[in-house]
Amino acid sequence: MTAGDRFMKKIEDYYDELGYPVSWDGEGSNRQLEITFKSESGYFVKAVLLARGNDIVIKDEWGREQIIQATRGNLQMIKGWSEER
Repeated sequence: MTAGDRFMKKIEDYYDELGYPVSWDGEGSNRQLEITFKSESGYFVKAVLLARGNDIVIKDEWGREQIIQATRGNLQMIKGWSEER
Protein backbone atom coordinates (compact mmCIF):
# COMPACT_ATOMS: atom_id res chain seq x y z
CA MET A 1 0.00 0.00 0.00
CA THR A 2 1.47 3.35 -1.07
CA ALA A 3 1.40 6.60 0.87
CA GLY A 4 -1.24 7.79 -1.57
CA ASP A 5 -3.45 4.79 -0.82
CA ARG A 6 -3.17 5.36 2.94
CA PHE A 7 -3.92 9.05 2.44
CA MET A 8 -7.06 8.26 0.44
CA LYS A 9 -8.27 5.78 3.08
CA LYS A 10 -7.89 8.42 5.80
CA ILE A 11 -9.90 10.90 3.71
CA GLU A 12 -12.60 8.31 3.05
CA ASP A 13 -12.89 7.42 6.74
CA TYR A 14 -12.94 11.06 7.85
CA TYR A 15 -15.71 12.20 5.49
CA ASP A 16 -17.69 8.99 5.91
CA GLU A 17 -17.76 9.54 9.69
CA LEU A 18 -18.98 13.13 9.15
CA GLY A 19 -21.84 11.82 7.00
CA TYR A 20 -20.76 13.27 3.65
CA PRO A 21 -21.64 11.27 0.53
CA VAL A 22 -18.39 9.41 -0.26
CA SER A 23 -18.01 6.82 -3.00
CA TRP A 24 -15.34 4.99 -4.97
CA ASP A 25 -15.55 4.93 -8.74
CA GLY A 26 -13.51 2.70 -11.07
CA GLU A 27 -11.28 -0.27 -10.36
CA GLY A 28 -7.63 -0.98 -9.60
CA SER A 29 -5.23 1.86 -10.28
CA ASN A 30 -8.07 3.86 -11.89
CA ARG A 31 -10.05 4.06 -8.64
CA GLN A 32 -11.03 7.51 -7.57
CA LEU A 33 -12.68 8.80 -4.42
CA GLU A 34 -15.64 11.16 -4.86
CA ILE A 35 -16.84 13.45 -2.08
CA THR A 36 -19.99 15.54 -2.47
CA PHE A 37 -20.24 18.91 -0.71
CA LYS A 38 -23.01 21.47 -0.49
CA SER A 39 -21.52 24.85 -1.34
CA GLU A 40 -22.44 28.13 0.33
CA SER A 41 -24.65 28.94 -2.67
CA GLY A 42 -26.68 25.77 -2.02
CA TYR A 43 -25.40 23.81 -5.01
CA PHE A 44 -23.86 20.39 -4.63
CA VAL A 45 -20.29 20.10 -5.88
CA LYS A 46 -18.08 17.06 -6.16
CA ALA A 47 -14.38 16.71 -5.42
CA VAL A 48 -12.61 13.74 -7.02
CA LEU A 49 -9.32 12.45 -5.61
CA LEU A 50 -7.10 9.76 -7.06
CA ALA A 51 -3.74 8.41 -5.99
CA ARG A 52 -0.77 8.32 -8.34
CA GLY A 53 1.96 6.67 -6.31
CA ASN A 54 2.77 9.08 -3.49
CA ASP A 55 0.92 11.95 -5.15
CA ILE A 56 -2.76 12.80 -4.92
CA VAL A 57 -4.61 14.33 -7.86
CA ILE A 58 -7.56 16.52 -6.94
CA LYS A 59 -10.09 17.17 -9.72
CA ASP A 60 -13.13 19.40 -9.71
CA GLU A 61 -16.30 19.16 -11.77
CA TRP A 62 -14.83 21.35 -14.50
CA GLY A 63 -11.86 19.07 -15.13
CA ARG A 64 -9.22 21.19 -13.41
CA GLU A 65 -6.52 19.20 -11.61
CA GLN A 66 -4.16 19.95 -8.78
CA ILE A 67 -1.41 17.53 -7.74
CA ILE A 68 -0.39 17.45 -4.08
CA GLN A 69 1.89 15.28 -1.98
CA ALA A 70 0.38 12.75 0.43
CA THR A 71 1.54 14.63 3.55
CA ARG A 72 0.02 15.29 6.96
CA GLY A 73 -0.35 19.00 6.13
CA ASN A 74 -2.27 18.27 2.92
CA LEU A 75 -4.42 15.75 4.79
CA GLN A 76 -5.39 18.52 7.24
CA MET A 77 -6.09 20.86 4.31
CA ILE A 78 -8.53 18.39 2.75
CA LYS A 79 -10.16 17.67 6.09
CA GLY A 80 -10.61 21.44 6.42
CA TRP A 81 -12.94 21.44 3.43
CA SER A 82 -15.71 20.21 5.72
CA GLU A 83 -15.34 23.35 7.84
CA GLU A 84 -15.29 25.71 4.86
CA ARG A 85 -18.40 24.37 3.15
